[in-house]
Amino acid sequence: MCSQINVRLYPSLGAGLIASTPWITLLLSALTVGLASSAPLLLCCPPALAGAVWQVRASGLLMSSASVTQLSIRDGQLHALLGNGQRFPAHAKTESRLFGRMALLKLALVGTNLTPPLVVLIDVRRADGQPRNTDPDAFRRLRVWLRLSKVNTVR
Repeated sequence: MCSQINVRLYPSLGAGLIASTPWITLLLSALTVGLASSAPLLLCCPPALAGAVWQVRASGLLMSSASVTQLSIRDGQLHALLGNGQRFPAHAKTESRLFGRMALLKLALVGTNLTPPLVVLIDVRRADGQPRNTDPDAFRRLRVWLRLSKVNTVR
């Protein structure tokens, strides 16, 4: 395997919408049930909307200082570069999921209690290249490394 892999993440509204799906589901459910029968349930709508907006900004548009902007592998160790310029060794948590053209990574940063937002990597091939938010070759190599690495827990 390669000893060094660099995966740069680019802002993507599609990645943000994928990351905010639980918040959007909560918002739509609370709105539907609240309007139909239980008005107090409408009080859940503002926090759900705020959560969805935050998730889109942090995980999709990479506007948070804790957003992961680059993943790299050096000497068999995964590293995450955050939006504030700090680089930390990282491990993918068991909640992470790898798919053929997408990865949802929950990272645990080593040496800090900072928890970055969900990392969404997308490689959907369309004629215009959207909604890809990373280099396809580097993403493929990262996926293979995550699946085969004994250090990380993603399978």
